[in-house]
Amino acid sequence: MKMFNNLAPTLPASHTAKLVSFVLAVLFMVSTFILFRVPESAKGYIYSVFREIARAQILLRTHGWQHAEDEYLIIRYQGDKEEADMVQETTRLYLQRICDDFNFSPEQKIPIIVYPTREELNASFGWPASENAMGVYWGGVIRVLAPQAWINDNDPGVVRDIFQQSGPMVHEMTHLVLDYVARGNYPRWFTEGLAQYEEYKITGFMFGQQEDIWDRGLYPLNRMDRNFDSLTDQALAYRQSLSTVEYIVSVYGEDGLQRIIKNLAHGRNFNDSMLKALGTAPEQFENQWHTRLSRELHQPLYIKREDQA
Repeated sequence: MKMFNNLAPTLPASHTAKLVSFVLAVLFMVSTFILFRVPESAKGYIYSVFREIARAQILLRTHGWQHAEDEYLIIRYQGDKEEADMVQETTRLYLQRICDDFNFSPEQKIPIIVYPTREELNASFGWPASENAMGVYWGGVIRVLAPQAWINDNDPGVVRDIFQQSGPMVHEMTHLVLDYVARGNYPRWFTEGLAQYEEYKITGFMFGQQEDIWDRGLYPLNRMDRNFDSLTDQALAYRQSLSTVEYIVSVYGEDGLQRIIKNLAHGRNFNDSMLKALGTAPEQFENQWHTRLSRELHQPLYIKREDQA
């Protein structure tokens, strides 16, 4: 950042870092304000600025951490280098496959921040210690819980196998790739469904299946659009997301998914993107998906009312 070149010799490093962090925070707030007040056609560009400011902020906050880099990744970590190496190795194992699936080429190195404890990962977002995430993508950066913090085994080979098979890297990398390709223009349920679909396709991993999950009713997709993270039954919300993406692939193929994403990248909203890509209006699509799901499950399904959990 050239604007700080003349200040660096006269300000302590800590003060310079705080000044840079303050400026980034101001830019972040300004870009957020603008994002909601510009035409749809320009939102992708504004969002890209928003994301790069967020990316710069977390890189600045973790500047003093231990690190490892290669041509694709920046790994920042505290604690065990072997765990950081495992995260790097696993990401590189799957990165090219995910990029190929979405015709994506990273233009800059992808930051991955490895936290030694769940409490520290949660604290980085201001979440309570009870949150149970193993990985989170946000703002151009993947934050991940160190393998040994959740894998209860002392054999490094076993830990590596479990982390590669059941860890969060494919899921979070898919979030990142979609975010860059579509420039932030997608519903929350769609990115969660796509990440689960890609995860299952590549590693065979699927979140735990609850036998009675479809007995609890279905959330309407427009409700999933509005407040996905505040829905009471998160297991159902995630399973619905995956089921919807699976339905798209089963009827329209992966080309159907790619056409939706291409339309999103051009700034169209999701409903218009689906209609143009699949030739099906959202309401019709949702009804067809419900009919197929009910037939496959051999049971009737019902839609939750707005006041239901």
